[in-house]
Parts: sequence; structure tokens; C-alpha cells
Amino acid sequence: MSDPRDPFNDPPGWTDPYADLTDFSPNDPLPPLEDPRTPPATPPGSPLLTGLVVGLLLVALSVAIFQLLKSDDEGTAATPTTTAPVEGAETTIPGETTTTLPTTSVPDSTPYPPTGSAIDVDKMKLKSDRVAVQINDVPDLAFGDFADISIGRLTATFGDPDEDTGWQVSTGLWGVCNGDLERIVRFGPFAAIVTIDGTSEIFNGYRQDLSFGDLGGDADELATLSGLKAGDSIETLERIYASERVTFSEHPIVGTVFELYGSDSGQLLLWGPVQGSEPDNKVIGIYAPDVCDRP
Repeated sequence: MSDPRDPFNDPPGWTDPYADLTDFSPNDPLPPLEDPRTPPATPPGSPLLTGLVVGLLLVALSVAIFQLLKSDDEGTAATPTTTAPVEGAETTIPGETTTTLPTTSVPDSTPYPPTGSAIDVDKMKLKSDRVAVQINDVPDLAFGDFADISIGRLTATFGDPDEDTGWQVSTGLWGVCNGDLERIVRFGPFAAIVTIDGTSEIFNGYRQDLSFGDLGGDADELATLSGLKAGDSIETLERIYASERVTFSEHPIVGTVFELYGSDSGQLLLWGPVQGSEPDNKVIGIYAPDVCDRP
């Protein structure tokens, strides 16, 4: 092997990089270029595998962030969309029985304006399913009729109501099924019961009761088709309805009541509170059958 020569004529400071190599012949094996004790280097990874690993890590990170955000959302109470509370509905108090508000939209409680002309009270008769009007060309105030017409005729007859509860949730006090909407419009002792049928407001019952107060008006004189008035005696009740069946019982809300049943049909026709069952006791009220008890 010839001596190496620097192409720049061996300038000062130049050293031979091959000086430490031992001379060897063409038949001698090459000397090791690295320390045999050095561990082998890890071969470079595949670019495709590296991309796959990075992608999986990104997916896992995205899922973790999504779950974290979802937990925060679930911990925040959403604002519910509900029907506006009904006036008179009970507030939910733990441990107490409450009335569930209906899902039906609550109508406005705008007063019903007068409709038509006044009706002579002597021509208005209390029946089991209506207030009959004994005047030609003047329709009865039948249960199921639109309230603006029926209550409007009552307003035209008796004047502005003494009381209008507006729409409220029934507790069963007026014979409307618990939880349903009801509206009670009272003219002296006569209370008209209004309910909802789908989206329609309908006249659906009445209660004539001297205990409601505001006596002294025309509504005091309302009577049944057979002539019974609130304030008559039990003797008069039994005499007028001698051909029908009259019984007495205790109502859980009203107290002692009479019940008038048809002798042929056996159906309840009228009922109401009484002082007692003795002949000289008084009939305090005359009620149509409750809305919730009708077939």
C-alpha cells in the first residue's frame, strides 16, 4: 500500500487519517470498523405503520375530549319547554300530593261577552243535560255547546258574573275529572261549569247552590222542569218526584245529598246538598250529574 499524499503538499498540521490502520495484504480480512460490543441499531420504522399509530392516537384523544364535553353538558340542566302554569295549580312540594298540569295549551281567561238578548228566567229550566229554554227560536243551553255562546247568553240574562275562576286544574271539587282543565263562571247561586274538548271551550254542567252566596238576583229563581227550586223542603222534593226514585247519601265532599234517579232508566238525573232527609229539611242545591261520572 503506497503512502498517502495530501494533494496540498502536506501543509502544517495535517495528519494522515489512515496512520492508525495496520498494513494488511489482499488476503487478510478487513478489520472491524466498529466496536463489536456496541449493540446493533434499531432499524427505521415503516412510514405507513408510524402514520397508523399517530392516527389511532388522534382518534383516542378525540373520543376522550368528546366524552369530557358530553359530561359537562349532562351536568348542566337544560331549560324545559312547558305549558305556562295554570292559575290555581298546586306547587310541587316533596312529600305532598300534587296535581299534574295537563299538556293541553291553556286558553286565555278572557271574560265571555254578552250574546243575544236576556232570557226570561221563568222560561229557563234545569235539566240533567242542559238548561232548557222554553221560548220558540231560542236554543237550549246544552252541555257540549260552545261556551262563548252559552255563557254569553247567561251574561246577557244575569249581568256580569259574580265570580270567574279563569282556567284552573280540577281537583274534583266541581265534578270535573282530576287534572283536567275547568273554569267556573258564577252568577249568584248558579255556577256554570266550562271545560275543554280538544281545543274548544264548552259549557259542560251547572250547580245551583244557595251556599254560593250573592243572592237576591234573578238566578235565585231558577227551577227544574218539574218545578223544584233550591230552598224547597224535602217534603216538596219527594212530592214533586213521587214517580221517580229519591235517595239520600253522604258525599265525601258535599256532605248529605239527595239523588234523583229515573224510575225507568235508573240513571241519575239530578242531585245536590240538603240539610238532612227529614220532611222539613231544606234542599240547598240542585246539581247536574258530574262531568267525570258521565258515560
